[in-house]
Amino acid sequence: MENKLRNLKQSMKNTVFKDLVFTEKHQETIQRNKKQENVIEAVLQLLGTEKTGIELVQLLRARNLSKFEGQEGLIYTMLHQLEQDALLTSRWNEPFKYYVITQKGRKSLKKLEEKRGFELPSLKKLVEGESS
Repeated sequence: MENKLRNLKQSMKNTVFKDLVFTEKHQETIQRNKKQENVIEAVLQLLGTEKTGIELVQLLRARNLSKFEGQEGLIYTMLHQLEQDALLTSRWNEPFKYYVITQKGRKSLKKLEEKRGFELPSLKKLVEGESS
């Protein structure tokens, strides 16, 4: 079976993927999309209990996710979008707004975690041009 898979992979390299080239621009786009998914995944993970946007920025910084460094207001754009997608909910407790993950958000988080665990090594090999 393993030989058949190797033969199929080689055949695809010679035919389907023969002219496929990942330019640096393609690689950057893929990396940017993966970073966005990583930030969303981290935000959903952190919202198991209620947190404010400021608390999230601090916790993301602790995870070495610096997307919001110097642009902390962007977290609220992301939180609003996640709320519109029903992945989290919020409530006001003056003067702060608190966010927490919803059941739909938990399902989405589970899918992101499974996707990351399954697809990332293959994607990395494609982008970096590693051969098996």
